Amino acid sequence: MNRTICFAALCLQAATAQVNLGGVTVPKDKFVVFLFIGHSNMAGRDINHSDNVTDPRVWNYHWMSDKQWVLAKEVPGNLANGLSGRGCGGGGMPNLKALAQAFPSYYIGAIDNASLSGTCHGSVDNNTSGMPGDSNRYWKGSQLYNEITTAAKEVRKTATLGGIFCMLGTIEATRTSEQICRNFSDDIRQMVTDMRADIGEPNLPFVMGKYEAGATGMYATTNPWPKIVAAQIDSVPSKLPFSALVESQGLEMLDDHHYTATALGHGTWAKRATAVIQAKGWFPGTVSSLARGPERSTVKPVLGSGAQGQFLILAPAAEPGAPDILMNAIGQREGLR
Repeated sequence: MNRTICFAALCLQAATAQVNLGGVTVPKDKFVVFLFIGHSNMAGRDINHSDNVTDPRVWNYHWMSDKQWVLAKEVPGNLANGLSGRGCGGGGMPNLKALAQAFPSYYIGAIDNASLSGTCHGSVDNNTSGMPGDSNRYWKGSQLYNEITTAAKEVRKTATLGGIFCMLGTIEATRTSEQICRNFSDDIRQMVTDMRADIGEPNLPFVMGKYEAGATGMYATTNPWPKIVAAQIDSVPSKLPFSALVESQGLEMLDDHHYTATALGHGTWAKRATAVIQAKGWFPGTVSSLARGPERSTVKPVLGSGAQGQFLILAPAAEPGAPDILMNAIGQREGLR
């Protein structure tokens, strides 16, 4: 198979990709979708303050059933009707609305599979998800990992992926082992690296919440394991490119380790997370979003021709079977076979 792809064909494919949202045809580059992963704090436990007010530009992907886009909302008082189907009154709705407000010319979507007692790598059978511990985690090959990566690959055909929002750590800090806690940042790095590779988005931004500063009791950072995990989370940006943290100080707590779904809890977290995306220049389509692209090559472009016409190669493959580096429709470099 020829390893070169016609530049014109790439432009045409990008220009025609679109999705129907409530009767409105939305181009791929105007529909930005974020992945929401994590434990119960992301899934949500504040059922009394769940947000069931829809917004015509805010959508949720039903990866768990009919694989359709529906207006995002959470039904108060029903944990099964959260964005992930596994919690309600969590981080999803506030984040979607904060992003929609910050970027008014875009539609915003969610793929949310946050799970009660979810972990990164550590397997915890003593959990409230109803799944075995080795399934209720985001390690490559596990159920949660497969759910989110499969859904992301489905969606990116007609939408632009904006990043991953994550809340993890409190379960490792209370129900695993000291070794798991000390390996937490390396496990997060590996988890995200694997997700990016499997989804096909090597620079997909990863925005993680700092350990819950307002946690009390067994979850408090005055305890040995929570203290270790909190420090491990703080080190993630130094180990993982295109990653950043969201401050957890001063957020309103529902109980010993969950935020409320009010403006003072998840609402404030959402504003901080959106501010991170803006400050880093990671939102797709904005001028500064080129910060998401790989480093520029010093190799001069090569104009070639073939049976299908001319094509532009920014850099040829380094070895047989490797992808050529081509210019795609938005001017960033991308490896394609």
